[in-house]
This record gives sequence, structure tokens and C-alpha cells, in this order.
Amino acid sequence: MFKCLYVFLWLASAIADYSEFCYVWQLKEYRWDRFIDFLSTQQGKNFIIKSYKTLWRFLLITLILIFWLITKAIILKYIVVLVLTCELILNLYKFFKHNLQRPKLTVKSGLIIFLAIIIEGSIILLTMQWFIILFLLAVRLDIIYLIISVFILPTKWIKKNYINKAKQKLAYLIETEVGLRGAPRSPTSVNLTVIGVTGSYGKTTVKNFLMHILSAKYNVIKTPKNINTDIGIAKFILKTDFSDTDIFIVEMGAYKIGEIKIICNMVQPKIGILTAINEQHLSLFGNLKNTQKAKYELLRSLPKTGLAIINSDNFYCREYVKQLDCAAQTFGTQQKYKPDYLVHNIRTAQDNKIAFSGLTKDNNQDEISAPIIGKHNAINIAPCILIANYLGIEYNQILEQCKTLKLPDNTLQIHNYGKSIILDDSHNSNPEGFRAALNVLKNYSSEYKKIVITRGMLELGKKSQKIHEKIGAKIAEIANELIIIKPDFASYLSHGAKGKYNLKITLQYNQQKLLKYIKTLKNKKCVVLLENRMFKKIYDFRF
Repeated sequence: MFKCLYVFLWLASAIADYSEFCYVWQLKEYRWDRFIDFLSTQQGKNFIIKSYKTLWRFLLITLILIFWLITKAIILKYIVVLVLTCELILNLYKFFKHNLQRPKLTVKSGLIIFLAIIIEGSIILLTMQWFIILFLLAVRLDIIYLIISVFILPTKWIKKNYINKAKQKLAYLIETEVGLRGAPRSPTSVNLTVIGVTGSYGKTTVKNFLMHILSAKYNVIKTPKNINTDIGIAKFILKTDFSDTDIFIVEMGAYKIGEIKIICNMVQPKIGILTAINEQHLSLFGNLKNTQKAKYELLRSLPKTGLAIINSDNFYCREYVKQLDCAAQTFGTQQKYKPDYLVHNIRTAQDNKIAFSGLTKDNNQDEISAPIIGKHNAINIAPCILIANYLGIEYNQILEQCKTLKLPDNTLQIHNYGKSIILDDSHNSNPEGFRAALNVLKNYSSEYKKIVITRGMLELGKKSQKIHEKIGAKIAEIANELIIIKPDFASYLSHGAKGKYNLKITLQYNQQKLLKYIKTLKNKKCVVLLENRMFKKIYDFRF
């Protein structure tokens, strides 16, 4: 009975621990660079220093073993069962509070957890020593590190295999001598035209807008949601039927130089869009020049017969336009940079819809309206208009498609919640997107109480403090209340906001209490901006 009890307690503890550790690694895509950056944040430091399962359990077990070695006065097997029983109670409490963290179940995450349990269990069976069992409890984090490190080589091989298969599949479709629907057929025309979209922000929005506008004439497929890594794109290609597809739009993301080049070698884009370049993921790239070099990999991969679409307002986007081998067209709001498509007279129409004027180099002017909020989205529509025109879609069709545009999920989505309004912008995670969302919040009348709920922005490197302090100051100008839900950048946001106007600042790290507070706003006239990733309970709640 004692052995059965121990096996049950040990297995429950191992599954909970390895699931939680694997969850953290999965969030960082099992990448050492992202995990190391995570450890540099306050949340990462808390994960190591304040978590019972990392530092405190290690210290507790070390003290127990030292005392046992010196005195031999305790029976270790009872200590082991006592520790595991306490952990079971703790894990059950977390489970019923929906705070027990576990990864999304995939082949990789399942295999990592399974191997960790097998390794620990095998050592226990081989040694049958209670002090070894205690020691293994203390070093579970190291075991998962070891397994993930071992996984690096086979993961690279598997990823390369996926990418090669995806490349072969697309290469056949691209080389087929069939023109775009409605386009003249010729030996040089292709069946599938690939359009790449990259940039520090705006990629997903532009991708969605572009698909909607181009679908007026062509059959279009895009990478889903925010899938933008090489392996994610490769898997999508392999499971997708492109037999009746004219255009494939690929969102391309990167954390370091060379990653977009891998994607481009796989999908062979003919058209590329560079939305903007800023400090997003600066801690991983090191500096903005490295970010620029990474994003330009898309434009430099385009064939001479291709087309680059570039944001002329952004210095890092326009700097090397003249060095490209292919044709280039630009869009922007600043006339001094002579964009091919000038966006001006941006305004908010009825029901928060946006409208703007678009002027071409031929002095043809369009009046565009779209049922979406946020004046900044005019600059996301502009590159789509340029490409639609390039691919032969008539202007009246383009204008009609703009009238039915929709923003991606969790991107300035409006939810009516009783008397309150929820602005869900939790997909955004960059400074420009944050400022744009605050400008939307600003447009609401003063009869509404304006509340910002945020965790701050990740991976901004050495500029993180300065950027968060500026964002904090802007929040103070616009909002009545700021609720910070993670400790990472709480001091920076608070420092930037304090002493300005009458902003109330609340630190609320408990998702249950946060949700309870949001529910109290239902019968109050409030506008609540959810900015950057939220607690799972907030996503699960239906406004």
C-alpha cells in the first residue's frame, strides 16, 4: 500500500511539474534565445526565484538532505511522501482555480513530458534510494532543460525535412505554365503567385486586408491567424490544397537574421510587402539595423520581375529601396518622401468607420472608406490597394472590397458589454500598435470612464524602460485608470504615468480578481482597452 501510494503521488507530481516547465518552453517556441530573454524579465526572474518548484523546493530538499547526512535522524521515505502529498494538495488547488499551467498538447510537448517522466522513473527504479528520489525532485527543471537541448538536433532535421517538402510542393505549382485567372497566358506566367508580408507590426492586419481585396478577382489562400514561422508555414503548405489557388499570401516573422530568408527560399515570393520597422523583438535582434537586415531579406529575395511594396514613412523601410533588383512602389502619409500612393485626409466617419483619400503619382485620387476603427489602419490598407492595382483589379472593385473589410481577431475588436465597451487589442504587442490603440480610446467622449488593462510589451531590449515610460505618460493623458497585470514592466509604466493628471494605477496580478472587476463594469459607462496578451480567463469570458 505504501509503495502504491508513493507511485501515485510521484506520478501526479511529475506530470504537473513537467507540464508546467514544458508550458513555459512552449511559449518561447523551445528557443534558447527567447527563453534567455524571458529570464531577463521580472516575470522570468520570478519564475526562477519566487517559484516553489524551482528555487524554494531545491533549497528545502537541500536542507533536508544535509540534515539527514549529518544526523541520520529522519526516515527519508516518510519525508518524500509528505513532500509529494503537500505538492498534490497544491496542484489540486491550482487545478480547481484553473491556474495549473500545461502546454498545448502536441507531439513534441507530449514526447518531452513523457521522456522526462521515463528518465526520472528509470533512475528511481535503478537506484531505489530515497535520497536520489528527493534529489530528482529538486532538479526537474534541469531534466527538462536537458531533454529540450537534446531535442535541438532532431528538431532541426525534422524542420528541414518539412521545409524541403513544402518547397518541392510549391515549386511544382509555381513552375506550372498557367497564368493568373484573367491574365494572359504565356511561357513565363505561373499558376500560383506568392506574396510575402513582413515587418515589425501590421503583418497580420495587412495579410487579412489583402486577401479580402484580392478575392474580388482571384482565389486566395493565406497563412492562418498569426502563423509566420518557417515550420508553421511549412506545415500549413503541406496540409493545404492549392489546386485551384491563384494567390498565396504568406506572413513572415523572425527573431533573428536569416529566418525570413529560409521562408523565402521555401515559398519563392514574387511580391513582397514591408509594413514597418521598429523596436519589436529588439532584445533578440540586438539593434534596429539587424531588424532591418532581417526584414529586407524578403525584398532582396524577390525576382527581377517581382514587386516590392514599401512604407516610405519609415526610415528603416525606405533606406535601401534603390538597391533592390526588382521594381518597387511605396506608400505613406508624408508627401516629402514622394510615395507612389499618398494617404492623406484620414478621418473618422460615422460609427467609428475610417475614411481617407489616396493619391497616386498619376494624380488619380480615390476616396476610401472602411468599417474598421483606428486611423492608423489607413496605412495598412494602402499597400493592398497598390498590389490589387498591380494585379489588374479595377478600382471600383477595390473600393467596394474596402467597404467590407474586417480587422483580425483580438485587433481592436469592439465588444458591447452592457453599458460598457470593450476594445480587445490583445493581439498587438508593439509600441506603435499600443499608441494607435490609445488614440482610438482617446476618441471616445469624456462621459465614458477610460480604462487600460495591459501587461506591457515584451522583447524591447535596452529601450524597454524608455518606451514603457512614454507609453505610461500617454496613458495618463487619455485614461482614467491603468491596470497592470504582470510585474515585468509595472515600475516603468507607473513611473511614466505617475504625477500626471488623475490616473489611478492598480497592480492586479490575479486573473480571478481581474475578471471579477471587469464584471463590475457591465452596468457602468466605461471603455476598457485590453492591450497585449491577457490572462486565459479573460479570453474564455464572453463579453
